[in-house]
Amino acid sequence: MGKIDGKYVMESHHDLAACMMALGMFEEQSQNMADPKNVMTTTMSENDGTFILTTEHSMATEFNSTTTFKIGETTVIQTPFQCIVTGTKKNKNTWTFGTEMGGKILNQECQFHTHGLTLTGTVEGTAVSLREEFRKV
Repeated sequence: MGKIDGKYVMESHHDLAACMMALGMFEEQSQNMADPKNVMTTTMSENDGTFILTTEHSMATEFNSTTTFKIGETTVIQTPFQCIVTGTKKNKNTWTFGTEMGGKILNQECQFHTHGLTLTGTVEGTAVSLREEFRKV
């Protein structure tokens, strides 16, 4: 597969707004994030086991953020919303993330592939799930 460093643009998503609302986000915020006109770009870089993840939204700029994390460690994030994230690595192409936000837990799997990445997730205790497809540019 190769290095995961690079820039990824969201091409599609399924139930993103429903997932965000299940985590306690307001409906208007969730709809802005999921708006088809909102271009979401994620840039990831790695240096000696430390990852920097920058996310930018063209229309929902209140969600723009940069996070620094290490696989296997818990990271507390304050903005754009308070949450606690722990990431693990299943193999060289598959990572998992557990995110606690608003008293709920979102379990996600991120599969890196030759043309980008696929992110799937479910909110514990609900029937809400999401799927996001990103193209590497």
